[in-house]
Amino acid sequence: MKFFKNATFRLIFGCVLIMITAILPLYLILKLAPPSFHIAALIGAILLCAGEAVLIVMLHYRLSVKPIRAMTKGSKKITKGEYVKIESASMDKDLQNLLASLNATAHEFENLEQMRKSFVSNASHELRSPLTSIQGFLQAILDGTIGVEDHEKYLKIVFRETKRLSSLINSMLDLSRMESGKNPLVPLRFELNTVVKQVVERFEPNLIKKELQLDVDFAREMCYVFADKDKIIQVLINLIDNAIKYSPTRSRILITTHLHGKKVYVSIKDNGFGISKKDQMLIWDRFYMADKAHTPTKNKGTGLGLSIVKKIVEDHKEVIWVESNKGAGSTFIFTLILFDPNKHKTDGKEK
Repeated sequence: MKFFKNATFRLIFGCVLIMITAILPLYLILKLAPPSFHIAALIGAILLCAGEAVLIVMLHYRLSVKPIRAMTKGSKKITKGEYVKIESASMDKDLQNLLASLNATAHEFENLEQMRKSFVSNASHELRSPLTSIQGFLQAILDGTIGVEDHEKYLKIVFRETKRLSSLINSMLDLSRMESGKNPLVPLRFELNTVVKQVVERFEPNLIKKELQLDVDFAREMCYVFADKDKIIQVLINLIDNAIKYSPTRSRILITTHLHGKKVYVSIKDNGFGISKKDQMLIWDRFYMADKAHTPTKNKGTGLGLSIVKKIVEDHKEVIWVESNKGAGSTFIFTLILFDPNKHKTDGKEK
């Protein structure tokens, strides 16, 4: 039965079968039998051929036409948002591949729809939170519930919430642009260690404020990579900012690079409260708040930082992961490809 699931084989087999069981006996009868048997032989051969043709058509209908109708019906449901799994008991081998592809597409559409609904729900919640806070404090100031002497205090809170709202919107736009392909990578040759030092300098006020020690340990003095410099800076900013945010006062942060083959491994290690194994699967999700993974903190993030980081790294066809245990700090590690003059073209551009 396996061979009959191939339409080409069925066609060849049908032709051969008709020839052997009908045409060949008819030829022998006409050649060897007396003329009185010729008409009966001809009628018998025609009936036999018709019977075989009917059987072949029925088999073809079962293995080809019926599955195609089922897929057509299922595809119409998919276009209407009903992501059903299309099933058929038996069909051609080629149709089996088509059905598997169609079901995989339906599954992807279903996942995308769930992600879209989740994104809209989470985004609405995250946007509503600071807006509600801003509206509440401003209303209290305007109607006199908050005294004049406390205006500055609550206006500062309003200002912080507007900054968080702006940051959230910018992060959502960044992620949207990356996923839509409107912000493609511009890979160039650049020296990674210098970039890391420049990013660390940006955080000096934060480090001083929390009395944190940040050390760097580079694999070699000069480390040239081939990547989109601006986006890698964004990755470093997000990861270092998280390390500072969730590190206890007077603790240590360590940034290291080491080489393995044609890759450089960049790691950012903090000595915070760590991330449980369960939470490690969730931290890359949109709007998953990092303070749930580490420890409660008054410094609220957008919940999109690690999603953006993962997207940027994956766009570079590289990998990122976290190594952590609850209460033992966290280490985020990502890879970049080393610059190869024989493989990478820079058009004379370098940053």
